[in-house]
Amino acid sequence: MKLKLLLITAVLLALAGGMVHAITTVSASDAGPTPALPLIYSAHPEAGHAYVAVGSMRRDREPKVLAAVAGGKLTFTGLLGSRKIEETVSVARFRMECWVRSHVSYTAYRRVVLPAYLDPTVPPETTPVTGTMTVPRCPRVTQGVDGDYSGQICIVVGAREGRDLGAACQKFLLVKGALPGAKLPVLGAAGIVPLWRAVTEAEMKSLEEKGGYAVIEGLEGKYFFPSREQAENFKRLAEERGWGTYVITQAEIDARYLAKAESVAAAGEGPAYFLRSGLVRLVRLVRIFK
Repeated sequence: MKLKLLLITAVLLALAGGMVHAITTVSASDAGPTPALPLIYSAHPEAGHAYVAVGSMRRDREPKVLAAVAGGKLTFTGLLGSRKIEETVSVARFRMECWVRSHVSYTAYRRVVLPAYLDPTVPPETTPVTGTMTVPRCPRVTQGVDGDYSGQICIVVGAREGRDLGAACQKFLLVKGALPGAKLPVLGAAGIVPLWRAVTEAEMKSLEEKGGYAVIEGLEGKYFFPSREQAENFKRLAEERGWGTYVITQAEIDARYLAKAESVAAAGEGPAYFLRSGLVRLVRLVRIFK
């Protein structure tokens, strides 16, 4: 039996405190399983090697274009939810492409089990999917309604591998040089540097059990802010967007270790540090502000 044309509105594409939206048209044939019909949410709680300038924010704080450096890494987390009354299964992956389509890359497919949508008066329960990609060296820039851009980043979903049914996308613009990030200590520096991070309730429980930060499988590291104000701002934005409940944590690290971290600009939140897995283990938890 042929399935009718399906229309999915993909909403709430958030990149580290900023938001964009996309409307996605989805079609299916009579081959393969019935698609899970997810609403697509894409959040970026881990920030990224990118930033959104104040001038590129709309009134609703949604970014027009995400700035990134060619060859840099971007880590995304997509939150998928279904409006079906039974548990459904889908697959998801991330796609990054130059606008002229001279370069397209994908992450591996991830199988996603979407919980049943039992109460229509509340938003669907969401399931996270995370992927890390290298920003391509797009050769050209074009003018769009939101300004110049080099390409787009999408989270795509499908009924099975090899068949993408829907996507929610964010434009990005390549910039020359380094993005404005937090100042790193010089190699061999002495002293202790304070760090701040807003964490989910799940990460808070892990901190309480282990006494320190840990990098979950599939991620390369964690992001920390140099000020409590930034962490508080991210917490507020995340909770306003419905990403869950967050708490503020205070930490510290020896300056000689932080000198080996990466200076980044978290979208919408300003300068930040990215610590890869080996450095995260050297961060000392000071306090959890419940």
